[in-house]
Amino acid sequence: MKRLQTTIGLAIAAFAVAACSGNPMPGDQGYPYNMTGMYDASFEAMGTVYAGPAEIATSPGGLIYGTIQLDGPETVLGDMEGSISGDTLTFASNYERGGGCTGILSGVGLIAEGGGSVTGDAVVDDDCSGDLFDAVFSMDRQDD
Repeated sequence: MKRLQTTIGLAIAAFAVAACSGNPMPGDQGYPYNMTGMYDASFEAMGTVYAGPAEIATSPGGLIYGTIQLDGPETVLGDMEGSISGDTLTFASNYERGGGCTGILSGVGLIAEGGGSVTGDAVVDDDCSGDLFDAVFSMDRQDD
């Protein structure tokens, strides 16, 4: 009887592992909300639109990293880091802009299935202005 219980227990454990391994996690190939590639990014803050390319990659565990270059009244260059959890992107980008100003652009957005686009809300913390600004953003993968 003990041997039967052990066999049943091992079978249940093997089934559980197999079931879990069949579901990709953020960063795994086949996860429906991974963001990888070149994106057309647009951020609007205080009525001004900054737009340009963002290159993003999702690594194992759902960590994202990349670069962003936004052009508007002036060019904003930054490195982006963050994470994907479920269908939500959370990121921060330390940036530099004209006049030697630096800041942090951070946001949270909803990723479309397939990772082709994301939209959400952002906050700009610019050291030259000394203030926080609310913003909205979108990113659309260029090859979609």
